[in-house]
Amino acid sequence: MRLHSRPDHQILGVQGETSGKLFLFPVSGSNQLDLGKAAVLSGEPLKRADPRQIRDETGFAIGGVAPIGHLIAIPAFTDETLLGFDRVWAAAGAHDAVFAAEPQAMVRAAQAVVATLAV
Repeated sequence: MRLHSRPDHQILGVQGETSGKLFLFPVSGSNQLDLGKAAVLSGEPLKRADPRQIRDETGFAIGGVAPIGHLIAIPAFTDETLLGFDRVWAAAGAHDAVFAAEPQAMVRAAQAVVATLAV
């Protein structure tokens, strides 16, 4: 299964089908998240996350989920293609707020594992 994002957005939140646990997968908006690859990294099949759970656990509503600053620790896996950019843009807590960062700095701040996630 593929999860596609619009060119101006990143897909961030999916949840384990078994555990219900949230996982974050920042992917360039021009790519698609391969749920099979993501499931291998998370250790379980995945599905789109429940919007209420995203808000409750990150503190942010869908469309404004930042890669850092969540209410609880959430495992993050960043697609390797993001490292090819000089700068990446991410949601900053609201649907109309973004911030820029160097990709490696964002990976470190999010304590993300870099992996091949795009289809």
